[in-house]
Amino acid sequence: MKPFSVNPCIRTDKPLKNGKFPIHLRIRVMGEETKIPTGFEIDRKLWDSNKQLPKNNPLLTIIQNEKVKIETHLLTELATGGELSIQLVKDFYNNKRKIKPENTSFYDYYLKFVEGKRKAEKDKDTIRIYEGTYKRLKEFSPDLKIKDVDLNFIESFDDFLRDVKNNKDGGRENKHKNLRAVILDMINHDINIKNPYLQFKMPKAKVREEYLEFEELVALRKILPQYKVKSTKRASLQMFLLACYTGLRISDILDLRWSHIDWDKKRFIKSQIKTKDSVIGIIPPWAAATLLEFSNGKQNINTDKYVFEIQLCPQTVGRHLKEFIEKLKVNKRITFHTSRHTFGTLQILSGTDLLTVSKLLGHTDIKTTMVYFNDASKLIDNHANKSQIFSTQSNS
Repeated sequence: MKPFSVNPCIRTDKPLKNGKFPIHLRIRVMGEETKIPTGFEIDRKLWDSNKQLPKNNPLLTIIQNEKVKIETHLLTELATGGELSIQLVKDFYNNKRKIKPENTSFYDYYLKFVEGKRKAEKDKDTIRIYEGTYKRLKEFSPDLKIKDVDLNFIESFDDFLRDVKNNKDGGRENKHKNLRAVILDMINHDINIKNPYLQFKMPKAKVREEYLEFEELVALRKILPQYKVKSTKRASLQMFLLACYTGLRISDILDLRWSHIDWDKKRFIKSQIKTKDSVIGIIPPWAAATLLEFSNGKQNINTDKYVFEIQLCPQTVGRHLKEFIEKLKVNKRITFHTSRHTFGTLQILSGTDLLTVSKLLGHTDIKTTMVYFNDASKLIDNHANKSQIFSTQSNS
């Protein structure tokens, strides 16, 4: 059985006042039928009932062209994997031809994707990076269809980021990760687009993530008395120090409540803002001392209040952190995220096994934890000082 048929006919059931009859196309698609008016009419004696076509040559050509037009549309839809339906025919004749997803705006999809992230309560930094990528994309190509995002476009966009916007490898990597995430989401939603990142070599940040050595962390603690209790700068410093002691991200430090903390067991458990996965950690004495400063004489313990009731934005904390590091005269590129690398690296150097460190950081993949460790030579030095294996004097 053919998936569709198109045959001209006259509507003898709808005679016109002038005695003629309207010419329609009887279209059957997947067992359903509709009659579409051609806009032409004919005297019944000029209609060939056997051929179901006009006898008049000019009108015959017009009607045949109308038939070919709808047949071509249906065959094209079929060849490109579309679904045939009566509604498809009606839309065609109502000038509402189906627009394939790959022919629509890439930016419309991108913004809907980011809005989905926002509704899923992804952390503000993630949303900010996606919005930054969107801004650069619009700057590079103001009008962009989904079908245009191919390998050539990705390579050209990367050249634009590197040569025009002077983006380093790390900045370009983040933007490409955003683009790749949107493309993979399109593929998951059956949009006809190839993943150009299967062929594109992603730039990788060459800058090694820094961490604070234990002595540097101690020095940072010693500048605390320079800032008044309950001041915003002291709160920023304590936030950073607490993150170094616990491995929490800034988003989780700002979101930390006393209800997340089991003060008796010196443990905390909370859902991570970035991943939504739970993380369980310990509260060592230095962290406990920091928390007590903000406990309102222990009255806030076991309540649902925020630990840091002085609510600061990440940018403000970042500016304060820059001041703290300048005081130490530490020649390192330090950001708040350095606290997680500090926690992970110092834990490993102290002998904590990698799996435990991974759990303390809330990682689901231990490979991520391995990135957080930066000082293999120091680890080997520690091992050399502690290891007793192969140290016997026996020749046996």
